[in-house]
Amino acid sequence: MRLDNCPESVREQLQEQLRREAEALETETRLFEDLEFQQLEQQSRVEEERELASQGLLLSQAELLRSISKRKERLVVLDSQAGQIRAQAVQESERLARDKNSSLQLLQKEKEKLTVLERRYHSLTGGRPFPKTTSTLKESALLAQNGTSSLPRNLAATLQDIESKRQLALQQKGQQVIEEQRRRLAELKQKAAAEAQCQWDALHWASPFLAGPAGFPLLVHHSILHHLPAGAGRERGDEAEHAYDTLSLESSDSMETSISAGGHSACSPDMSSAGGLDVGKIEEMEKMLKEAHAEKSRLMESREVELRRQALEEERRRREQVERRLQSESARRQQLVEKEVKMREKQFSQARPLTRYLPIRKEDFDLKTHIESSGHGVDTCLHVVLSSKVCRGYLVKMGGKIKSWRKRWFVFDRLKRTLSYYVDKHETKLKGVIYFQAIEEVYYDHLRSAAKSPNPALTFCVKTHDRLYYMVAPSAEAMRIWMDVIVTGAEGYTQFMN
Repeated sequence: MRLDNCPESVREQLQEQLRREAEALETETRLFEDLEFQQLEQQSRVEEERELASQGLLLSQAELLRSISKRKERLVVLDSQAGQIRAQAVQESERLARDKNSSLQLLQKEKEKLTVLERRYHSLTGGRPFPKTTSTLKESALLAQNGTSSLPRNLAATLQDIESKRQLALQQKGQQVIEEQRRRLAELKQKAAAEAQCQWDALHWASPFLAGPAGFPLLVHHSILHHLPAGAGRERGDEAEHAYDTLSLESSDSMETSISAGGHSACSPDMSSAGGLDVGKIEEMEKMLKEAHAEKSRLMESREVELRRQALEEERRRREQVERRLQSESARRQQLVEKEVKMREKQFSQARPLTRYLPIRKEDFDLKTHIESSGHGVDTCLHVVLSSKVCRGYLVKMGGKIKSWRKRWFVFDRLKRTLSYYVDKHETKLKGVIYFQAIEEVYYDHLRSAAKSPNPALTFCVKTHDRLYYMVAPSAEAMRIWMDVIVTGAEGYTQFMN
């Protein structure tokens, strides 16, 4: 019903009602606008928080990737060091084995020499044990102290056994000599006592004939009695008393001394001859042992010099091999660098872009099915919204003039045949458009040519006729999806289609 056809009173009421409804509608409109503005502010705030969180996650991910790369490098270094240590251990074990074999050979030679010396000694001495002199004892003590450090264990034990046998033989020899001397001394004492008894008996029986004036018997040596005349005893009767005393005290000592001296002189030729023979043999054996020790020390010194010479020769050969290897490696690297420089000098248009697909112009093309058939998990990637004709999602783009990185909402539309990017996901403020005919190549930024990229590992490039766009995806899966999506619209890529 129109207001013109209504009566005046009804018209005023209707106008008043219409005015109230208009005011209420205006109030509700303002309220709705306020709520909508609050909702937009809340969404923008949430979006900013999400962006900050994603940036923090990207930074933490980059830090983790850097730490992983550092640890991998450290692991490679440790592996190389372990390989070097193992090689050194193998070389050291081989060297020790060679030293052991040479030491065993030297020990066998020394044993053979010792056997020859023992046979010669037994042939010279008639099988008697080997006595030791003071100098030999000192040398054996020094060998016993230092043998374990300078000689092998078997040789040291053999020398100690020989020294102990020599000491035992020397003790037995000394005991035999002492017992022999004691026995001879006892026999001489018995002879002296018997001779003294005979002299005493002779003097006792001769006392009646040699009595003095005072009636004291005279004790005179039997040899003197044989030389005295018959009247001599009477003439020298006064001297007989003193002669008795001197004879009784001095004659026994003198006789025992003379007898013992005579006994010693009687047995001394045998002992001196035997001792001289033993001393000569001992000196000869000591001389032979000294010559053997000198020969052994000379052989050890020559062996040590030979080992040092071999080690130096081996080190020199190893250094020459390393130098030749380094020279060949440097030459090969120089060739590779020159080859790389020659390849870079060629035209970049001849290089095939790093993409897997050619542009597709079919009208019934299903973008989502194509991406899923390529092996991408579209449903699990939350950073990309993909349908049969449109792909949407956030990407961080580098500016053309200021070179600053901004987060933009990208829309790949196959119906409009454009790649557009907006300020946010509401798609109200358009920032730029890339037409399919201008897109030439889509490839991963493997050269890391993007300046100050927030994440170089997730940076890819979109090349057009007049500009090169650098974009950073929020994840690796999103980057692969975007690259395969954009390349389906790279209609400017007609160079290799034939």
